[in-house]
Amino acid sequence: MAIIFVALQISLCFTLTMTQQPASTNPVVAWLYQPTITVYVSNSLNTLLPPHQGRNQSITTRSDYTYVPGFGAYKVHPRAASWNKGRKTCETEGGHLVILNSRAEANKVGELFKKAEQVTGTLHPQLFSVGIHDFYEEGHFVTIHDQTLEKAGFNEWADGEPNNLSDESCGAMYHDARLLDVNCGILYGFVCELPIN
Repeated sequence: MAIIFVALQISLCFTLTMTQQPASTNPVVAWLYQPTITVYVSNSLNTLLPPHQGRNQSITTRSDYTYVPGFGAYKVHPRAASWNKGRKTCETEGGHLVILNSRAEANKVGELFKKAEQVTGTLHPQLFSVGIHDFYEEGHFVTIHDQTLEKAGFNEWADGEPNNLSDESCGAMYHDARLLDVNCGILYGFVCELPIN
């Protein structure tokens, strides 16, 4: 649950003009009042975030997404696509490829994917694309928001993964919540996530 702190800052400016004015002219006194309201949103009691920074700051709702209390909003796309096509589709919907922040979230998203209608257009129906890659440094996976997986909160790989077996720079996950690296051009189902509070 987000906590909102509102800081009211009042700026007052006092100007007095008296230099070399005729005796009949009164000095000019001006008061300028300019209130400023700053809203800070916190996802925990210890962290204050300026507006529009950090994960889950904007509120978006869509009827085609599944809202999972305590986790977020997700949409399973069972029609397989390349990793980049999936990324672009999610952005078009106002979201992003799913970024997993905990084992519990990975399990929930895996369950949603497993329950979805049959994945079409792929040889690997038990896998789906997620928002991680190692484009910047081979073997060093980050989220699509440039966070390390450790900082994001989920870094559990399937045995022997990541292995870069065939030019594998994109991330996927088995529906049983194990990450692996995959070739970005191979078609997989994918899961989009909406940024919500």
